[in-house]
Amino acid sequence: MDSGRAASSTPQFRNDLEGLRGIAIALVVVFHIFVGRVSGGVDVFLFLSGYFFVGSQVRYALRENPRVNPWWPMWRTARRLIPSLVVVLAATVILVFALVPGLVSGELLRQFTATIFFAQNRELAAQGSDYAAVSPEASPLQHLWSISIQGQFYLAAILLGTVIAVLVTRTGISRTWVRRGTIALLVVVTVASLSWASRFGLFGTEPNYYSFFSRAWELTLGGLLALAAQVQIPRRFSALTAGSGLTLIALTGVVIPTTLAYPGPLTLMPIGGAALIVLSNPANPVSSILSSRPITWLGSVAYPLYLWHWPLLIIAVTIGSHTIPPLSVGLGVIALSIVLAQATHTAVEEPLRMHGKRPTKQDAPVTAALGSLRRPAGAARAAGGVLIATSTAAILSLSPMWERNVTIADSPSSAEQHPGAMALRGASVPDVPAQPAPMLASSITTHIFRDGCVIFQDEPGDAAPEADCVYGDPEAETTVALVGGSHAETYGVALDELGKKHGFKVITFIRQTCPMVFTPGDLVSHRCAKWSLNTFNELASLDPAVVVSTSTRPAGSAGEASPSTDSVPPEYVEVWDAFAEAEIPFLGLRDNPWIFDADGTPLNPNGCVVNGGSVAECSMPATTMYSPEDPAADYSDADAMRHMVDTSGWYCPDGLCPPVIGNVTVYRDQNHISNAYSLTLAPLIWHHLGPLLEETAGS
Repeated sequence: MDSGRAASSTPQFRNDLEGLRGIAIALVVVFHIFVGRVSGGVDVFLFLSGYFFVGSQVRYALRENPRVNPWWPMWRTARRLIPSLVVVLAATVILVFALVPGLVSGELLRQFTATIFFAQNRELAAQGSDYAAVSPEASPLQHLWSISIQGQFYLAAILLGTVIAVLVTRTGISRTWVRRGTIALLVVVTVASLSWASRFGLFGTEPNYYSFFSRAWELTLGGLLALAAQVQIPRRFSALTAGSGLTLIALTGVVIPTTLAYPGPLTLMPIGGAALIVLSNPANPVSSILSSRPITWLGSVAYPLYLWHWPLLIIAVTIGSHTIPPLSVGLGVIALSIVLAQATHTAVEEPLRMHGKRPTKQDAPVTAALGSLRRPAGAARAAGGVLIATSTAAILSLSPMWERNVTIADSPSSAEQHPGAMALRGASVPDVPAQPAPMLASSITTHIFRDGCVIFQDEPGDAAPEADCVYGDPEAETTVALVGGSHAETYGVALDELGKKHGFKVITFIRQTCPMVFTPGDLVSHRCAKWSLNTFNELASLDPAVVVSTSTRPAGSAGEASPSTDSVPPEYVEVWDAFAEAEIPFLGLRDNPWIFDADGTPLNPNGCVVNGGSVAECSMPATTMYSPEDPAADYSDADAMRHMVDTSGWYCPDGLCPPVIGNVTVYRDQNHISNAYSLTLAPLIWHHLGPLLEETAGS
């Protein structure tokens, strides 16, 4: 990872800190590949970034005759960070599409765009990504959150340096007072950021992990040490302090058990270790080891090595269906990462970065740069810049192109060519490709979601859908209520179509990971239970003709599942009894299956198909998730206006749950059905819903 060092602005370049970068990247790579935990190495990088970059910006701004122009340091920083980043991103695009196309998704392509704009940390936080999770479902760009943090911090540091330069050149404030004010500002930011990062205690949240402000203290603390460069531990103690610091860093990944500890108070362990090394007099045995050629060489290629190792790891584990790769695969990833890192450092990083000193007012850097184009080296750099710019434009085009294709794929297809569930009722199935294309299916969300009619799991329990979350025929007098979590949500596509055709409106009450349950516990959260009670009260006032929801689920908390046959939780029965007492008819649809492979690992059938799997390899035996009989059948009760539908045959005909039925892609992901397949289920749902609505209307 880039440390933000600027040797030309640093009073004395320290080889031991370059070696510390080498140790940090070694820890990052080894822990990512073989341990599956965070090592603290990234935190060391962030600290060193603050140390070198803040120090260089402030020292330059406080010198005599500084150039008050933020564009030069921005350009210099961009030339250091962007070329290698774009090369790795372009290579990752090619490798993913060629080797593991099942990884391609709208979320991943948005991450490419976010990375280019140094906003990957925000994108990952929005997507709820777990950085510690190495799996075939992990993003090959997940590690780039830290590069985005650095990019955001560099911009802030450059603006700080510009303000300082303005103060010392255009006001009467002395450099001493400006320096003191800068130190005071960094102290305030450091304390505030660490306090904010620690607000959850020792262990925080995923958004806290990716937060710029939560991470800021790691960088500003490094900046403070850079401005206090005259403070140094005496030589006679430095072997002890540097050795203690290195030990703290090395033990961080062993001692700290979870990713969510960062960047909270436990992060002081690797940061404190790095600070001890920085403050130690470098003339000591430990710093001498850090200054050795192999370790400093590793530090010199740390940035491209960090860029390369994670996408190669994710591609390898995806191909091999590993969680933690075998030793041979892990060593192969390390070897290839090092080779590519060195090649990138030699052919891209060094030629395209700026090596000259920062100009003063009297210098003419633009004129000098234009003059360099007449020389072969300058022309080669210009050609490299054009290639990087072209690659960047191509990467930025990926997400818009994908969204266009998704929009096309979400359009209704021909019922003759793509009968979907109607094939289960005898419709002919021509030999045509399945729709939507399995690669695109994961990006096609329901209209309920797109309309903002889904309550997210972190919203309060009293959150309610918007008043316009009405589908079918909004003017109809008959009301059907769709209630529950995301599995109920998918039936909204079919109910919307049925409502338009048969004259009833559909009102949705959908909350993520929240089947309607009144009692919090292992199944649902307190927020979900509160929301369920509020929803029930709303339904009691609404008096719908029918409430539709799912009636079964596998073992595990809402939003999760294990390979287990389905059942009816007692909490569901409590809700059904409440509906019966309120004289509200209920139609329960047996939950669709969650797909697992033979080893019990979650399997995205679309990814399986895209990666070249056969129908058999991408299918699941029905017995993995379905009991021989519908567990909800015993709760059907005409007197209680409760009707249960066994949907297992809709998804698993002939004892097998395939990824495609009737030329229609069945799933959006591992456990949600696609819009297209839901639409083909409309006649099957109407077979049960229609008589119920007639009965309700008659009564």
